[in-house]
Amino acid sequence: MDLRVDKTVKFCLVALLATGVSFPALAGNIEARFGNTMLATRPSGTTMKLWYNADHTFTGELQAAGAPMALQTSGTWRVEGGKICVTPDNPPGSEGAPKPRESCAALKGDKVGDEWETMVKDIDGKSVTQTVKIVKGR
Repeated sequence: MDLRVDKTVKFCLVALLATGVSFPALAGNIEARFGNTMLATRPSGTTMKLWYNADHTFTGELQAAGAPMALQTSGTWRVEGGKICVTPDNPPGSEGAPKPRESCAALKGDKVGDEWETMVKDIDGKSVTQTVKIVKGR
């Protein structure tokens, strides 16, 4: 399997997974994310780590199952009405591309150790269930 991916595909993949991970729901607490790691794991073994900052930014990395290196992502977040809304930045090398759209979903997770499942679209467009948890530390 050829693991090389062009910049457009990388951008779409990171944007899709960043927003998918950020779709936690109900009774969440954004402060639980500060200084900790949001870890999402898919059945394929693909993982996404996101680090939320109090200045309304986030960074993260996607490690596709079997890929030799992780893809990096970053962006901004806001909380409104019990929902978390994220907007990924354009990745380096995508100058001139339209800015990714903001995605919002209900906020889940009150404390380190909280774990839940969420449905997201995988890169092949199929729905998959991923496990998301708040892990202590970065």
